[in-house]
Amino acid sequence: MEKTREFDIGYIIEVSGERALVELRADTTKPLGEDYYPGQPGSYVKIPFRDFQIIGTVTSVRMETSNAVSSGAGRKVAECILLGTLEHDERFFRGVAVYPNVGQTVQMVSSRELNKIFSEFSEFGFSFGRPTSARDQRVYVQVNRFFGGHIAVLGTTGSGKSYTVVSILQQTIRKYPNPHIVVLDLHGEYARAFPEGVNLINANNIDLPYWVLNFEEFVDLTVDMNEPTAKNQITVIRDSLLRARQAWDTRERLGLGEQITADSPVYYELDELIAMLRDWNIQMVYNGLGEQEEGPLYGVFDKFLIRMDSRLSDPRYHFMFKPRVYDASPKFSDLLRDYLSIDAPHRMTVIDLSGLPSDAVGVVVAVITRIAFEFNLWNPQRERCPILLVLEEAHNYVPNHADGRFTAARSAVERLAKEGRKYGIGLILVSQRPKELSETVLSQCNTFITMRLTNPADQDYVRRLVPDSLAGLLNMLPALRTGEALILGDSVAMPTRMMVDLPDPQPGTGDIQFARWWQNGVDSLNLEQVIKRWRTRRQDL
Repeated sequence: MEKTREFDIGYIIEVSGERALVELRADTTKPLGEDYYPGQPGSYVKIPFRDFQIIGTVTSVRMETSNAVSSGAGRKVAECILLGTLEHDERFFRGVAVYPNVGQTVQMVSSRELNKIFSEFSEFGFSFGRPTSARDQRVYVQVNRFFGGHIAVLGTTGSGKSYTVVSILQQTIRKYPNPHIVVLDLHGEYARAFPEGVNLINANNIDLPYWVLNFEEFVDLTVDMNEPTAKNQITVIRDSLLRARQAWDTRERLGLGEQITADSPVYYELDELIAMLRDWNIQMVYNGLGEQEEGPLYGVFDKFLIRMDSRLSDPRYHFMFKPRVYDASPKFSDLLRDYLSIDAPHRMTVIDLSGLPSDAVGVVVAVITRIAFEFNLWNPQRERCPILLVLEEAHNYVPNHADGRFTAARSAVERLAKEGRKYGIGLILVSQRPKELSETVLSQCNTFITMRLTNPADQDYVRRLVPDSLAGLLNMLPALRTGEALILGDSVAMPTRMMVDLPDPQPGTGDIQFARWWQNGVDSLNLEQVIKRWRTRRQDL
């Protein structure tokens, strides 16, 4: 085999842990080989050492004009992070086998060596982008670690987050015939990207009935925790929910008996539950003198009942309080097939949440997340039925600080993040404000796909979540192009700056062309259609 020409670019002047400083001797303004500029941030270097090639990446470069330790002023110094080792010029592995010494030669990495590195997981055949500094290569991921270890896709608005997620999902459904994927789409962006092979549940035909809610989710939706009587309401609701489910267990002859809890997914009539609470709310009791007086719960549910009456008459909540399809306990299996893509002709379900009221979004997220978790919790064949859950704009309903809102959603997602791996459930968390997203959830992610982040607080927050040795790589986040990402984690051969493949078809996102349409105008805008859709909150009219 023809030996690749070696290009020396400098030598090591300092080694500290996984960080090395390299004094560059090559001309940094001229390329070596085809397109390799020595010392360019994001480029790769190698340090030959016996039979090993220690691989690193440049994170920064500077010109030292004073206080130089050696070789006089005006030297160029590149800071590198040591990422892994190419052993015997064949196999790449993460970590440094032997640390280099001061004075050792530093060389450019050849295309053949990069191919060895980036093809580490090529047997999986799963890739959705190319290294920025090696456009003739592909970045392959280890699929089991990638989807099984949770993924965070982070970046400011317009950086290409949705394109990245769509590219990943399109690659998944094209490669694998039997995936189980659920996408919670907060802005209705994904439908256009998946015209075939998926179950699209838009805001107009969501049917997620109230009786599927567990106790915590029901309370989160119906009880105002700021009310002085909230604790009393919660206690009575728990007992009333249990009684209502037990009554319908008998009517539907499910045979569950005492095994039913307030959380069991058993149908009950909401009107009967509310009637039970109304009775408690106006109950009169006799005192020791034989006179009637207000019972211990008299008036406790006044505001609760007003709020429930308002919700029941609000068309925006019909998807939950007036179920059309899943209106009995035996229909629960149909709901699982439809929403989790279980034993169904489609391989992915996209749930459009854009038309739901904001206070209902958190409950829907909580229910879907919990259902996915509990399905595989009780599924004896969970190893053969892994599920991927995609949460768009997750910071909106999984906040970093508990403030009384989205309690159920935060609890459900955090539980899944901590325990989901054991039950074959993976997460893709998408957020433009990582600082506002639950640290508990983010800290459980093993793969970070970090796109352009310009907010210093968000950058610092992400730095705390990655190993200290890789924090220097995040300095390039503000300069990333649209569609460019820094991918970190054990699902890739090494931390890599990559260009994500453009999805086809593309999601319904992108920059609005102000100049074009302000110049050309709109020939015929159907205002009546806009108003009708607005009034009815229906996107399909």
